[in-house]
Amino acid sequence: MVDVVGEVAYATHVAVSATLLKQLLMLGERERVELAHALLDSVNDNDEMSDADRARLHAAIEQSISEIESGQTVPLDEALASLRAKRAARASR
Repeated sequence: MVDVVGEVAYATHVAVSATLLKQLLMLGERERVELAHALLDSVNDNDEMSDADRARLHAAIEQSISEIESGQTVPLDEALASLRAKRAARASR
């Protein structure tokens, strides 16, 4: 269940006590953001990706964004045609 207060929605059934939730919600926005990031970091680090792999992934994403922003893209119909041709070539082996 969710309660909506102004423009913000709060879950009414949570895994922490109502008292703790009330105290946390009294924190300033910056502190809540920092807490949220710390909590997410504590549960999202189970992907077994090394720091080096993660750095390479982020670099590849940044490179892709740069290519998109500079117009270095392939039209969708060409990309799909290329993929279909590769799939057909593999199927005929």
